[in-house]
Amino acid sequence: MDTLHAALAWLDPLFIAPYRLPGNALVGFVLGTAVLALWCIALGSGLSLCATRLNRRRLAELRHGMEHHHKLSEAALRAGDKESYKAVNSQAHDAFGHYFSLGGAMFCVSIIPLPFALAWMDMRFAVATPELPWDAPLIGQQPSTLFWFLLLYIPLRITYANVMSRIGWFTRLQAWAATPPPGTIPDAAPSGPAISGAALSDAGADDPANRELRGANQPHGASGTTQNGRGG
Repeated sequence: MDTLHAALAWLDPLFIAPYRLPGNALVGFVLGTAVLALWCIALGSGLSLCATRLNRRRLAELRHGMEHHHKLSEAALRAGDKESYKAVNSQAHDAFGHYFSLGGAMFCVSIIPLPFALAWMDMRFAVATPELPWDAPLIGQQPSTLFWFLLLYIPLRITYANVMSRIGWFTRLQAWAATPPPGTIPDAAPSGPAISGAALSDAGADDPANRELRGANQPHGASGTTQNGRGG
């Protein structure tokens, strides 16, 4: 705790500077808190890009598994194989759950700066936050630093995301961070349940997912036996 307090005290001149720019105390508090929130958003965005880059292989594998099993479940549904559809669809839901959880972890990385900013605000403005003209339920007449910070952080983060998504270099940076290494996505046969070849033919022989399921369900050496039988 002493180390954190010393670090915040060392950063205090930087953090307090925007608060002192306007002559009005209320305007200064709003401006300074908005600048502090923007710093947190920008730093969190950079940390999120780093985390995405470090986990790009796992993200690509989970995304591929989610899409792959979804296509197989659709093929099973078209084939009328209800049992296979349930099994493959369950695998697709599992892959989605893992992908969603990792995405949640990426979001948590983006808010790492918030506790430090809030700790500094509490150190500076614990008993000096602006007062409301009325006594509001739950927050009272003098809301905490957390209320004022989130009041500005949330709309600023939404605006930041909308603006940065229209900037070319930032979208290219996001794409680079998420690009997996070569050879990450395997071209392996699915490990899902078997679906009858006849049913897949009825569902559509030219469908790529059906061809993949049919090739995975075909016994090894069956093709060669057929060819040899014809040749004989």
